[in-house]
Amino acid sequence: MSINLNLLMTFYTVAKHNSITLAADELLVSKSVVSKQLKKLEADLQCTLLQRTTRRMSLTDEGKFLFDSYANIFNQINQCHDVIDRKNDTLSGLLKIRLPSVLEHDAHLMQAVSRFIGLHNGIELEISYGYSLEDMISDRVDLAFHIGELTDSSMKARKIKNIGTRVVASPAYIKLNGSPSSPRDLAHHRCMNYRSCLTKDKWKFSQQDEEFEFIDIKSSIRSDSESLLVEMASQDIGIACALDFVCQTQLQSGALVSLLEDYTWQTELHIVYPSHSVTPFKVRKFIDHILSYYA
Repeated sequence: MSINLNLLMTFYTVAKHNSITLAADELLVSKSVVSKQLKKLEADLQCTLLQRTTRRMSLTDEGKFLFDSYANIFNQINQCHDVIDRKNDTLSGLLKIRLPSVLEHDAHLMQAVSRFIGLHNGIELEISYGYSLEDMISDRVDLAFHIGELTDSSMKARKIKNIGTRVVASPAYIKLNGSPSSPRDLAHHRCMNYRSCLTKDKWKFSQQDEEFEFIDIKSSIRSDSESLLVEMASQDIGIACALDFVCQTQLQSGALVSLLEDYTWQTELHIVYPSHSVTPFKVRKFIDHILSYYA
């Protein structure tokens, strides 16, 4: 029995995403075309491959066997396309990137990403906000930007740069409440915390390369937006801790002043990507582009 390769590719893409909608987006066809091709393949094979309800979709035993049998073949086909792209030095296809929302304020990084797209018109870019690295593979994310320590050893990573941190408040707040002379003095101040901070309600400090000290700041204001906290600090509400590029404008204008400069520390920005046997050419080129931008 001969099987239409296009029908198999449609089935494989649906099973990979567990979604007709996502498969249609990847294959650049309508959902109705995907559904018709699935029905045609099931008719040709005389078996049901997918159990479909209004809420979920699952593979039958026959569907799972077919998917497992052809997964390596389609991966090899994709690798062949990748090799051809390398020889032609062209990039094409979808590149899915995940980054913490705070990085949208890093003008230099956003410029580097925009420059990459300007150089490679064949790339379709999809950027989503997020911090988790655990579901990158299941979400088909090609690479992610990560701030802070890396804990997932199953991922590959390349360091991009160090990022400085700042403890900031407005001149009016300091005039009214005084300036903390050490991190422990923060216990007597209204502190505002970034909810996505890896150390939760503990701020990290270091002096002259000594070991880090974590200070419980008992924050009374928390937000998912670091830029919002910086803005509230400039409105005399309290003290915020922020990455330097988030509060740079306010520091330059005098709306904020930097505190505890002898104690603040640097964190790291990495590019993280799945540990495949062969890293896709477009992913390698993007990583090389970003690293060269900071060289």
